[in-house]
Amino acid sequence: MTTDTSGTVHSEIAFHETPVRTLRLDVYEPRESGPRPTVVLFHGGAFRSGEKTQLAEQARALADAGYVVVTPEYRLADEATFPAALIDAKAAVEWCRVEGAEYGIDPERLAAAGYSAGANLATLVSVTADEPGFEPEAYPGASSAVAAAVGWAGIYDFRCFDADPDAHVDYLGGTREAMPEAYDFASPMGQTDVGTPPTLVVHGDADEVLPIEQARRYADAVDALSIGAFVVIDGGDHSFPDDAFDRTIEETVQFLTAQLGGQRDERRPPDDGPLNGGPLDDGPLGDGVAGEGLDTGKPTDDERIGRR
Repeated sequence: MTTDTSGTVHSEIAFHETPVRTLRLDVYEPRESGPRPTVVLFHGGAFRSGEKTQLAEQARALADAGYVVVTPEYRLADEATFPAALIDAKAAVEWCRVEGAEYGIDPERLAAAGYSAGANLATLVSVTADEPGFEPEAYPGASSAVAAAVGWAGIYDFRCFDADPDAHVDYLGGTREAMPEAYDFASPMGQTDVGTPPTLVVHGDADEVLPIEQARRYADAVDALSIGAFVVIDGGDHSFPDDAFDRTIEETVQFLTAQLGGQRDERRPPDDGPLNGGPLDDGPLGDGVAGEGLDTGKPTDDERIGRR
């Protein structure tokens, strides 16, 4: 545990046991006492690399703005294929609800955010709230719903590429032709509904890694049924969360303040709990090394409301 002018950082907290390893998270607790609105912040790395400290500067900046920030590990492609990382991401959200009080976490005001691959996980958590096929076993009865989501330079549709990038093949367990259900279920695009929480999508118009149009389409799909905001970083490439640090944090804090508010008055209950989408059809995905039996019975893109 370390303490500085931004508050306290609690490091290496175990939150989820997997067949491979114990996953851990760090908590950036602001100086203001809780309960505080909280951001679960997922790192990038194309699902092949990255670590929970990757966004430490962004986490400190959000803590300076009054948020508790939780940065979890998740399983990478060399450990397990989809939906393992999603299950881990949901376990981090549920840990916040069950164990977060001592760190000042307000369980009614949780947001998911992330960069690149982490943006995919943050938004995928938001559109699959409490869906049994993707839920961890670690925190039975706890909700994985979040009240807002933020994506920085994210991938929202794995099907938007002319050819399958090797990183996607590794993460999803094969090509689109071989694993079409994985490409569908791992894409937030096509899974929005009236229960999707307010979502901010931030993307650079010079991103040569992930197409900006798929980000724009996702923001539009959310906005058709819920609240979707799209911010373009002029001249921003894929690394804009570092290169345009101040703008990224400013847009994120402004959005989260509007959706989550500030310090909650303990004399009054919150007006609203998390924006739950409700469970969808069950699926036999389990909680171990994932990638088998991906027929969850979920609607296809064309069957979903709000597809454009």
